[in-house]
Formats: sequence, C-alpha cells, structure tokens
Amino acid sequence: MWIAGSVVATMLCSLLIVGGRPLPAQAANDDPPRKIVTGWMPYWNTKGAMATIMANADLFPEVMPFWFSVKSHTKVLDQYDPANAAPMADQVKALQAAGIKVVPSLTDGTGKLAMQKILGDATKRAQLVKTLADLAVKNGFDGLDLDWEGFAFTDGTASWAVTSPLWTTFVKELAIKLHAQGHILSVTTPEVRDPASGKKGYWVYNWPEIGPVIDRLRIMTYDYSVARPGPIGPLSWVDQVTKYAATLMAPSKIWVGVPTYGRDWVTAVDGTCPDGVDLKAPKGATAGTKAVVNSRDAAALAASYQATPVWTESYGEYSFNYTKVYAPEDGAVEKTCVVTRTVWYQDARSVAARAALVAKYKIGGVAFWSLGIEDPLTWPSVRLYAKTIAPDVVLGSIDAPSTPVDFATPVTLTATFKVSDSRPVVGAPVSFQMMRNSDTDWREIATATTSVTGVAQIKLVASQYVQVRAVAPGSWERLTGTSTAKNIAVQRLIGSLGVNAPRLGSKVVVKAQLLPAQGVDVVLEEWRDGAWGGVSSGVSGNDGAILLTATVRQAGFHTYRVSARSDSYFETVSSQAISTIVR
Repeated sequence: MWIAGSVVATMLCSLLIVGGRPLPAQAANDDPPRKIVTGWMPYWNTKGAMATIMANADLFPEVMPFWFSVKSHTKVLDQYDPANAAPMADQVKALQAAGIKVVPSLTDGTGKLAMQKILGDATKRAQLVKTLADLAVKNGFDGLDLDWEGFAFTDGTASWAVTSPLWTTFVKELAIKLHAQGHILSVTTPEVRDPASGKKGYWVYNWPEIGPVIDRLRIMTYDYSVARPGPIGPLSWVDQVTKYAATLMAPSKIWVGVPTYGRDWVTAVDGTCPDGVDLKAPKGATAGTKAVVNSRDAAALAASYQATPVWTESYGEYSFNYTKVYAPEDGAVEKTCVVTRTVWYQDARSVAARAALVAKYKIGGVAFWSLGIEDPLTWPSVRLYAKTIAPDVVLGSIDAPSTPVDFATPVTLTATFKVSDSRPVVGAPVSFQMMRNSDTDWREIATATTSVTGVAQIKLVASQYVQVRAVAPGSWERLTGTSTAKNIAVQRLIGSLGVNAPRLGSKVVVKAQLLPAQGVDVVLEEWRDGAWGGVSSGVSGNDGAILLTATVRQAGFHTYRVSARSDSYFETVSSQAISTIVR
C-alpha cells in the first residue's frame, strides 16, 4: 500500500523520528519495501560501499560504481582498485546476484573544452558512443551513468551555447545504442532551474531535451554551500529542483542526490597559531578551504567539543559551532590560537526528509554521495518509510480454451488483475502477448484496459499452437503484474470431403481439403470391427488438396475419414466420417 505525498512529511516526523533519531528496524512491517535508494560506490571505498549495499539490498534497485573516467573518444580509464576489495567482475556478479543492477558512472577526464570538441566531431562522437557501449557489454554492466561535470565547473558558462546542443545529440545517439543492447542510460548533473523562477542553473545539460530519452536523471542536490558556511543541500532548494525536473520527464526517472557528508569551515581565528598548524582542515581531513566530515562522524565530532547540533527545519540539516585551541608544546602564549569552526551536515533525519519527496512527486528515489560513510541510523528509518510507500503486488491470471480449437477460429482471452488483498486493478493498460514455437521471445498481439472488476478481454484468431499471457505494466502505485502462461492448442481443418462408389476389387478414392493449405502427412482410415484403422497414407499438396486411395476387397457399406498428424504447430485432427457403398 502507498501513502499520498501530502501526509508523508507528517508521518516521517511522527512515526519514523523519535527525539531526532529513527525508530529501530523491527518497528517496520513484514512487507517488502519500495526500492528507493541508490548511490555511488567510490573506487577508493568500494569495500565499505559494498558492505552498506549488501546489508540493505532490499532497498537498492541499482548502484553506480564510481570506477571510470573518459579520457578520449577511444579511451576510458579504469580507476578500480582491486586492493580495496575483490576483483571488479566479482563485485559485479555479487551485486547482480542480489538483484541489484550495476550502472557505473563515467566522469569526464578530458580537460577543459576537450569533450566539447569530441562531441562536435561527428566521427569522434560516433566512436565515443561505440567505446562506451562496448564497455558496458564487455563488463556485463546493466547500463552506464554519465557524470560529466566539466561542462558546469571547468569549461565556463561562455561555452554552454555551443556545448548544449552537441551534448543533447550525443545523449540521444548513446541512448539509441545502449537501449538496442538492453542497457540503461543514466545521467548525473547539477541542478537546472525552472525558467519561471528567474534562475537557469546549469542549463547546459538541457533537461527538457534529454529527459524523454534517458532512463535515469541523478540530480546533484548538494554542495549548495562550499566557499562559506551554510547548508549542504537545503531541503527547500531540493524540493524546487525536483518539482521542476518532474515536469520534464517521467518522475520515476528522477533520483535526488543526498550528501552523506558535511563541511567544517573555519570562521574565526583569535591569536597566532603555532607553526605547522593547518587551520583549513582538522586532523585526518583533506586540507582545503574547509574540511569534509562524514555523516556517520558528525554527531561524535559535536559531542567531543560539547557542542549541541541545531536542526533547521527549512534546510533539513544540522549545524553546530565549536572552538579548538592550538598551542605549542612549550606552552608559549604568543604562539597559541583559538579557532572557531562551523559545521553543517545531514544525518538520518535529513535523509528521511528528502525521502519524503519520493511520495510527494512520485520520483524514483534518493541517490547517496557516497555510500559507505552515511549515518548508520539512516537505514532503519528509510526502510520503514519505504515499506509505507511500497507498491502493491499485482496478481494476474488469464483464461483461455483448455481444449484444442479449430484453425482460424476466434477465441476469447480473459485476463484478471488484482492486488494482493484482492482489490481489482482498475483502468490498467494490459498487454496480451503470445509466443509461438518459432519465437524466441514474447510479442504483443493486442491491448485492452481493465474494467472496474479488474478484467480485460480480447479476441484472438488462432492460427497455430501458441502460448499466451497478459501483462499489466507497473506504475508508481503498483508492481508489474504478469499472468502465468497458458497453452492454446490448434487443430487443422479437414473439409470438402468426397468419395466415389467403387466396384469390388477397385480403389476407393477420398478427396478432402486441408486448412491451412500446406503439405503434411495425412492418413486414410476406415472404420472396421469397432475401431479406426489406417488403410493408406500420403501427403497433402501445397494447396491443401488431399487425395487418398485404397483397394476395396469386400462389398457393402464402408466408412472412411482423413486424419492429419500432429507436429510442433498443430494437434492431430480427423475429418468427419464419410460412407460409400461397394458393389
């Protein structure tokens, strides 16, 4: 059962969060959750990310390993470090065995404006399409994710007018190639804004044009504040960006980015710090204008400095301030400083607030950057929420004739679809499909819409042995429903019977017409001593004409029939009986 978006935010606060922390997993029911979580597996932390994913596989439809960088139209750099985990092929097999699709991300490692030049050259662009498509096939991936941030953050806005149409053409061409291979095309981009808002965002990525052809849009709704202290991805901003994206494509394609990190800025320095002190990053963090703090460690950092994190409702994030004293070993006051720092981060409560957008806009879910460093309490709360919006399980059945039907005779197929609590699936488009012995896959033969009782019907003209089934495609509210397959056996028609009246010792001649007209083995049978027995055999003509003869050695009435033997397309069939008198 799913719950409307208007009540989700209230439910998350009242049911999932107690004292700012999630309820334990055992509070959830036993229904399977909606798979609303995906994320990136960085090559430097594949082992940690894999542990997170496999422990929560019921929430993941797919993941994006962050393993590759495109270096040219013919070269893709493999950044995977097997020392960090198992061999790549083993990781892929383990994920797919758990029912999780593998859709690796490819960054743009070509340098400033280099990718624009590749996409502007039709020959090189075609080669790049082939290079990427071959990568997916070679490694057994389920698709590819383009995370080409160079357009936005390296090339400069002056290049966008040229880059955008080239990018759009490339995405469309790659989509055609990957879809022909049965692969997913995913695109990860920064925000694009609704023009009505007066802001454009990173419009170079052209959501309106690529939206209909891609399968996934992962939105980088994080790094809102970088140069100065502020929220990492304020909830109000995330909501606006998601709302706009959902007007451009099927909402189910959209996955909202969620940071599993925070930032730690230096906001004030009082005094002169000792030599060698790096004010830009606390111990263990990467030096820079600010430090990166893993979501799982942020609360512990606050506690270590007796700081109290403050929740900002409109941002859906926590923040706190703390001070740290740096003094030399000799205690010299002139080399002592007090540093004030400000931290913003997202935790399990933040994730729950963003997960509420799934029901609000009926989007695909949330995408974590990155997996393996999140607040561990994220998982029980997300799972509980995902259960409350889980799609209904659809049960389908199909009724078809249980006995052989005559060639070219219309038969009625009746499909019925209900959800697991027996409520009918109303107004669902149903695809009736068939598979003949010569087919390798199912193909659609007709469509119909379910009635108020969950029933859809069509007429099928049976032309040979066939299997039939009915499929009700999934929606946000329900899973795909597929009926069990039913066999329809078809028998040929034998008509236009004629027989001569032979003299004793001469031949009886029986003529008939076979439908469909083709050359098949046929038998002339005679009724004797209470049973039918063959008296001659032959092959019908390609026009379906049958001519069979047998020598008659006894006077009196004789009764005959013609039978066509079964094969992989038709059942055995016999004509009506026909009698003649022999004198």
